Amino acid sequence: METHFKIKVKNGKKYFFRFTVNQRFQHILLAILVIVLVLTGMPLKFPQAFWAHQIYSVFGGIRIAPFVHKTAGTMLVLLFVYHLIYLVYTFYQGQVIPLKKKNELSIGKILKTLISHPIVPNLKDIKDILNLLKYLLFLTNKRPEGAVFTWKEKFDYWGPFWGIAIMGSTGLLMWNKELFTKFLPGELINFALIAHSDEALLAALFLFIWHFYNVHFSTSVFPMDTVFITGYLSEKMMVEEHYEYYKEIMTASGYPHEILPPHGVRKPESEHGAVRDNPVKLTDLPRI
Repeated sequence: METHFKIKVKNGKKYFFRFTVNQRFQHILLAILVIVLVLTGMPLKFPQAFWAHQIYSVFGGIRIAPFVHKTAGTMLVLLFVYHLIYLVYTFYQGQVIPLKKKNELSIGKILKTLISHPIVPNLKDIKDILNLLKYLLFLTNKRPEGAVFTWKEKFDYWGPFWGIAIMGSTGLLMWNKELFTKFLPGELINFALIAHSDEALLAALFLFIWHFYNVHFSTSVFPMDTVFITGYLSEKMMVEEHYEYYKEIMTASGYPHEILPPHGVRKPESEHGAVRDNPVKLTDLPRI
């Protein structure tokens, strides 16, 4: 096995570095806590459902399940705080210190660096969404070339980020309502319950439909994308999801002549607008 820059070559196949051990640990812990919170919280939102009692009893019923829910919620808030500290630390180490060394540190430079960070949504994401729609509607024969983080991954990141902030604050408010209602209006508890409950439902739908499809049920990764375990993404998935970044890494790592063609490029139409004589085969259609 040999490693070049961010590429690991094993048994003749290339794997591309994506996530550190720290990041993978945070993700796995987040996944476990969110699933526990959903399973112990949804029976309270839908108490008349046929599955509510069975799921709640698995976690100890009315005596134990609330404790499990609050414990998992507390751990999730602590994980969120740790993640914020991690973000500040990595940004300081990776961006602020280099600016200091170049004597270029300023508020403007910091803001510009923040806005241009790969995980922050930008104009390219909007263009990629529009181009993907055009591709799926056969209005173009080229898929958008994903950067280091695609618009789907940013949605996966910022959705839970916002959701944890809402559910953590409202959960803390309901847990300590006797304390907070001493200086806050009581109606706020009702608002907190609605926000907490509805945001939890949204999070559950997002997790079990959108996220699970992309990382488990999509034909490209079924039955599971292992990048969250190994930290490395296969060359096939790099070409399919991160082609722009893939070309950059391949060139920087000394493999410019081994760059694979983009995924899912359709044959162009003739000059008169008619499809070429060779029909499109089922195997040529894009995988979504």
